[in-house]
Amino acid sequence: MAQVQSSVDRPKISIDVVELEGTRLPEATQERLVTSLKQREWEENSDWVADLETMVIRAESEGWPDRENQGYLNFSVSASWKPLRREPGLLHVLVAVHVDEGQQKRLKKIEFRDVGGHLGPPVFDSNKLRKLIPLNDGEIYNRDKYHAGIDTVAATYKERGFIELTTNETLTVDDDDQTVTLVIDITEGKRFRWGNIQVIGLDPNIEMMLRARLPKDMPVNPKLIRDFYQEYKSSLPVGASPETVEWKRDPQRATVDLTFDFSTPPSKSHD
Repeated sequence: MAQVQSSVDRPKISIDVVELEGTRLPEATQERLVTSLKQREWEENSDWVADLETMVIRAESEGWPDRENQGYLNFSVSASWKPLRREPGLLHVLVAVHVDEGQQKRLKKIEFRDVGGHLGPPVFDSNKLRKLIPLNDGEIYNRDKYHAGIDTVAATYKERGFIELTTNETLTVDDDDQTVTLVIDITEGKRFRWGNIQVIGLDPNIEMMLRARLPKDMPVNPKLIRDFYQEYKSSLPVGASPETVEWKRDPQRATVDLTFDFSTPPSKSHD
């Protein structure tokens, strides 16, 4: 018969006291974290301190999702412990958990670099691109404002035909003056133009309006399609959406063929 290993042979750790220092989490969240740490047991011979630190890191990340919107870009967690008392198979301990949130970081500057290797000057100069990001130099860093600006930069290029634009962003933290610098490498790619347009199941007068917005050989602009669907929404079939437009790119010719299918799907028979 197999022998069952007793709890005395595999002693456990029980946390009786948790001292949580340095955290900016709300009191209620701190209380839940402390309770969860006290309720859990670890094997004494395991790497239980590292597991505990991981639990705290997860709680910090989930409990303060707007950390980077308030300038706190990173944090660290460390834990130490000391024994309180031992009983058969169980060691009771006090755990001190220290969270280092660091200091708020301010934006030092944002730089743009054109790395596309194309001929001629960039489509937009750095000053114009910088104005598209609603985060001023010297302002507390805000992740959402920054990424919203990057989305605007990408949309601005795509509205000029550069639908394969790519960006590579590097964030550097200066702990001496508590600032961040962002460098954005931009690869414009080719400028795409409208190719052939096929329209199915649309009123001829409205189709004429659609085609007038998308003349062949003009730079691709996805916004023109979205605007059409919004403006003529009441005249289009129910459920019509710019998301249903079929795009067919020809990288060699740098063109985009479009298919608009407004045909009503056949109704199901009810025999």
